[in-house]
Amino acid sequence: MQDLSLEGMVGKKRDSKYFNRRHSAWQKVINWSYADVYITGYRKAEFGWLVSVPNERGNLRPVGIIEHGASPTHKRAFYGVVAPLKTDEDREFVYVEPRIRARVKMRNWTKAGNLRIPVFTEFIV
Repeated sequence: MQDLSLEGMVGKKRDSKYFNRRHSAWQKVINWSYADVYITGYRKAEFGWLVSVPNERGNLRPVGIIEHGASPTHKRAFYGVVAPLKTDEDREFVYVEPRIRARVKMRNWTKAGNLRIPVFTEFIV
C-alpha cells in the first residue's frame, strides 16, 4: 500500500460472502500518513485544535482542525500552557501564537491542501 501510495485496502475472510454494510468478515486497513503541524488556535464550544503548516514562503497556512486522538491528559497539558500565547479570538475560536507543535496521522491531503481526518498522535519539540 505504501509503495503504491494507496489510501488503504479492504481485507476479507476467504470464505465470506459480500455484505452491503460493515461486517467483521471485511476489515478496512488504512495506510496512515503523518504530518507535523503548528497549533494556531482552538474551538471554544467543543474540542478542536486549529492547525497550520508552513507554505513554500515559510508563512503558516491553515490545514484543518484536530478533533480526534487527544487524551484528557493531552488536553489538560495544552490548556495549562496556552493562556499566555493567546493573540485574538472571535465568537467561535481563540487564536494563539504558533509555538505548540504536534504530530498528526491522517488519511491523506485533500485537493484543497487540507488534512483528511487528522488524528493527534503526540506533541513534538
